[in-house]
Amino acid sequence: MSYFYLLFPVAVWIISQTIKFWVRVYKKNVPNNIKGAFWVYVWAGGTPSTHTAILTSSLVLVLYHYGLSPVFTFALAITMLVLYDMVVDRKREEMLEQYYMKDTSLLSEVKDGYILDLAGHTLREVLWGAALGISIGVITVYFVL
Repeated sequence: MSYFYLLFPVAVWIISQTIKFWVRVYKKNVPNNIKGAFWVYVWAGGTPSTHTAILTSSLVLVLYHYGLSPVFTFALAITMLVLYDMVVDRKREEMLEQYYMKDTSLLSEVKDGYILDLAGHTLREVLWGAALGISIGVITVYFVL
């Protein structure tokens, strides 16, 4: 059981990235070659946020094991800070994109008229990741532990 807590975030990552990959396949936003599809699977950004899913599912496990304790409060505070920073980073990136799109001579890397996604998530992506993470955490608590 001690390895469970090391493998659990990996399992959540695989579940979230698989969902994200199939969302991209549905939107026809995946390269046709295997190498490109693999890298899209590993590095894909978008809905649901894998970072959020890992944090919130782990938060559910902390709540299950420690209850409303100082450990849970600390984990909740860290989770809230990281999620807030992801949304703020995305807003910062969107503002930067709008600034550079006014003068296209400032751009060095543009793909299809947009700066490549560098950081952050939209609020919708974070909320979907939180819903997925909490669901996985609750399923794990009730059916695995």
